[in-house]
Amino acid sequence: MIRKKMLLVISIVPMILGLSGCAVIALGTGAAVTTKTALDPRTIGTQVDDTTLSSRVGIAIKEHRAQLTGARIIGSAYNGNVLLTGQAQNKKQILTAEQVVSQVDGVGKVYTQIRIAPRIGGATLTNDALITANVKSQLIANKQTKARNIKVVTENGEVFLMGIVTPEEAKSATEIARKVAGVKLVVTAFEYIK
Repeated sequence: MIRKKMLLVISIVPMILGLSGCAVIALGTGAAVTTKTALDPRTIGTQVDDTTLSSRVGIAIKEHRAQLTGARIIGSAYNGNVLLTGQAQNKKQILTAEQVVSQVDGVGKVYTQIRIAPRIGGATLTNDALITANVKSQLIANKQTKARNIKVVTENGEVFLMGIVTPEEAKSATEIARKVAGVKLVVTAFEYIK
């Protein structure tokens, strides 16, 4: 009987510790999200709208996949504007994607940066993720930029910067991104504040 109770306690304690660990992780993540949300120059409503807008853009693109066969198109939203990146087989696919996205409710400007090229593979996607992380870390380390105001998107070694910044911050962010290893090109789509 004592053995059964001991086994039960030994089984329950790790589960409780595991659960409390999850709670700490969830709280830590929530605090990070709350801090990022509070420091973002967009209103909370606009941040939520951008998340929703990115989803709606993705759905709209998928609904037209018959016309976009072989293409890889990603939509990223910031402050109601959408950046389209990826690869298409021809100009017609690019125009189709642009037209489809521009008709999505809530879309302001559409910045089309889709390239006519073969779809990129996993190694390139991994490299792009590393470039994005490096650009973000350099922006955070730089005192002349407010990294929280800048969205970084990397596609096939090309870095796209979106955000609400001063002209000085834009210049600094662009220079920082250009100096990161592996970056082929930097394209900006900033909204300027004084």
